Amino acid sequence: MEAVLKLQNISKKFNDFDTVLQEINLSFFAHTFNVILGQSGCGKSTLINIMSGLMKPTRGNVYYKDLDISHAEQKEMIQFRRYNFSNIFQDYLLLSELTVRENIELGKTGNAQDLEFRELIARLGIETLADRFPNELSGGQQQRVSIARAMIKNPEILFCDEATGALDEHNSKQVVDYLKELNKTYGTLIIFSTHNLKISTVADRIIVMKDGLIEDDYLNTSPRRFYNE
Repeated sequence: MEAVLKLQNISKKFNDFDTVLQEINLSFFAHTFNVILGQSGCGKSTLINIMSGLMKPTRGNVYYKDLDISHAEQKEMIQFRRYNFSNIFQDYLLLSELTVRENIELGKTGNAQDLEFRELIARLGIETLADRFPNELSGGQQQRVSIARAMIKNPEILFCDEATGALDEHNSKQVVDYLKELNKTYGTLIIFSTHNLKISTVADRIIVMKDGLIEDDYLNTSPRRFYNE
């Protein structure tokens, strides 16, 4: 099977004394749910940023299929990301003056690949919230809106950087289960970084990071629902 995303010898230094990533080699495949697991400071957020084109590596290459995206010009990368990648962060980054509908529709590309709005918000359980504003929503609801905004353009890869980090256990469970459902329904390749071991129970593959290195990388032979329900 051909990799959708491939990392070759990725290293990142912020200065001579601060090496965050060291010689990372990874491949990611279509339709899979991947968890990058590690404690704060292990380099997983930096890795997500490099993979998704938000940051350049100090050394090495990132390939999307046969295209080297690791050293593209900023304008090229913005255009490329618009049609192929989406990111979800710990912060919801919703615009307070816009309704739920308006926030989500900001993610559209205007292409035929865009998902149908009503179908998507129904899958995320926010169909009754379309005309509300972010300050009228709970944290879990706001994160589901941010997921809908990221997913409405039907990206090939969805990068989630500590996407449940600001949520309590109940809302974390809901968000992860919704992401797993989107992975199954739309075939989206999901790469999810977290320090929460329980989240790895849903993953097809678990990549363990420590001190800027890949410590372990294995397939989860029996993915299950969050918290083993």
